[in-house]
Amino acid sequence: MSQQFQMAMESMLKMINEIDQNSSGITEEIEKCRDSALERKKVLEEDTDRCKKAAYTVLDMLNNRD
Repeated sequence: MSQQFQMAMESMLKMINEIDQNSSGITEEIEKCRDSALERKKVLEEDTDRCKKAAYTVLDMLNNRD
């Protein structure tokens, strides 16, 4: 192998390793964001349920007034 070819191969290998490291970091961040979004969704759904229950309670109170 020529020295120039060997240097090019080493350079490409170094870039591939850097890309792999960056890719792993990005994948971890995506997972964290996904988990956070799922948790926020759960909290919002719970809040929605509480608001609906409160609204139905108020409607029942208004409907049952004599």
